[in-house]
Parts: sequence; structure tokens; C-alpha cells
Amino acid sequence: MRKFWGYYDNGIYRIGCNGNTVYVFDQNNEELTKFKDIRYAYTGAFMPDKNVFAIKSTEGSLAFYDLYNLSLIKKIVITRIGAQDEGFAFSPDGKFFYNIEKPVSSCRTQLSIYDTTDFSKVRTLFADREDMHLTILEFNAQTEICYILGFMRKSDGVFDYGFIGVWQEEKEMISQIKQLTYEQYEYFGAYKHWELAGFTDKTFMNRSVLYRMKNIIPISL
Repeated sequence: MRKFWGYYDNGIYRIGCNGNTVYVFDQNNEELTKFKDIRYAYTGAFMPDKNVFAIKSTEGSLAFYDLYNLSLIKKIVITRIGAQDEGFAFSPDGKFFYNIEKPVSSCRTQLSIYDTTDFSKVRTLFADREDMHLTILEFNAQTEICYILGFMRKSDGVFDYGFIGVWQEEKEMISQIKQLTYEQYEYFGAYKHWELAGFTDKTFMNRSVLYRMKNIIPISL
């Protein structure tokens, strides 16, 4: 197998993401097809209980694939700013796709929610928050609670503190904020980006916070 930036296995398909190409394999590692719809595509995710795969480009695009038919469902261009490496996830029931985006500038994030019936955007949140930067979101497999990692800025734009909070869908807010030091935030962010990539060697070596450490401690948000 090639050494991929992102690598994923749902028990039926194996997906390797290597920048400009997304490779699809069966469980015998036989190549079924490859997609070249977006550039700089390094990370992705399977939709729960569906043979649908989402891929995110650091250039500012999303692509969704039907693996049963080996076809592109939809391509979405969010921005051309680049450096779009924040987190994303399907909801546990697969009805929605959550994506942290930076369409205006590299310093401002927003949380966008897409309906997976047609991958149309249904909500955009926190776009006006210049003091808050969102980094990673994660659903707990048992409780289905969504946790968000990010950091707050001071009035001069400098890092104030990191945080982990609970996303409250009904109130459209982040609550139960737990503050993190800069070092804690950096480690959580590096580890979760590595996890998002499927714990590949290439992504690990690209995260200096991790490979400089003697002991890597698995974490959940």
C-alpha cells in the first residue's frame, strides 16, 4: 500500500488520500477507482452506516462520493483562501455533516452544517465571532454529544486560552467550557488532526508537537 496522508477503512472499503488523488480499494487492497475532483485532499470520513465518503481539501473544497456506484455525489467550493485544515464530522445518525470553515480569512472560523440528503448548507454559525477560533469537533460514540476544541483571542488578537466545550444544537451555542493552556491546546489539536487522518505516519511526521514527544497519550475531547 502507498503511504497516504489520510487512510480510512469501514470494513467494506479502504480509502487512501494522497493530495490530488483519492484512491478507493476493496478489503483485498484491490484498487476499485481513483478520484481527482479536488486538489490538496488529505483528510476524509465515512458517513455512518452508508457507503458514502466525504473528503476535505485544504484549498477550500469538499467532495462527497457514493462508493457503491463509485461516483461523485457533489463537490462544494467553500473558498479559495486555502489553509482549510480544521475539523469536520458526520452526525452519529448520518443526517448532517458539520464542517469548520474559514471562508473570509485565515483568522476567522465558522461552523457550517450540511443536510446529507443533498449536501446543501442549512446553517452557518459563529461567522461573526472574531474572538473565537474553532479547530476540531468530535462526537462521542456512546453519548453522541458533540465536543468542540478551539481557542479564544484577546482584544489584540493574541491567544488567550484554549478550550473544549459542548455544542448545544438547540441553543446553537458552545457551553460547559473547559479552559486549556497553550501547550494543552497544541497537543489536543495535533493529536486530533492525526486521528482525523487515520493515524498515518505521514501526518504524524508533519505534526512536530507529536513526534518530539517521548510518550503519545490517546485523548478524547
